Amino acid sequence: MPVQEALDKITGLPLTKTTRTELVQYFHFGKAHYRTPQGLILDVGAVTLALNCPWQLVLPNGDSIKHNEVFMRKREAGLPSPKFDWKLPGANLRDQRLQELINAGGAMTPQRFELNENNGFTLYFEYGARLIVTPDTTKEQELYWQIFSNTDDNYSFIVGSKTKK
Repeated sequence: MPVQEALDKITGLPLTKTTRTELVQYFHFGKAHYRTPQGLILDVGAVTLALNCPWQLVLPNGDSIKHNEVFMRKREAGLPSPKFDWKLPGANLRDQRLQELINAGGAMTPQRFELNENNGFTLYFEYGARLIVTPDTTKEQELYWQIFSNTDDNYSFIVGSKTKK
């Protein structure tokens, strides 16, 4: 099955970084370097999971980081800044909490996964964390989620509203 094959690509690779472009959250697994056309070398995951649908990362202590926290102001000491633009990297609660998780340095390596309905899945990390991905199939979207390689094999697998089960 193509979905299982795609998820197998990230199983066993440590979560090394998270990035975001507007609503799309990127989880980078393993390490690779990517050279932009301008010659800039970026640290990226060997394999990246892009999520453009509802998801939540449930942590071992029961807390969870949710996709909709992108619209919440990050926690700040003192008075919050007067302007809040969720689109700015690092300005929202989701960015802040994911960055804190990565900075904490704990091992976050997916050990296994389960396929759920509507091309969703649950990714189980060592030590009890789990990422639950639940595409909202009432919304037609080209991309609910994608797994792609940043190495030379050019692997890419996309799940959207047109994807066959």
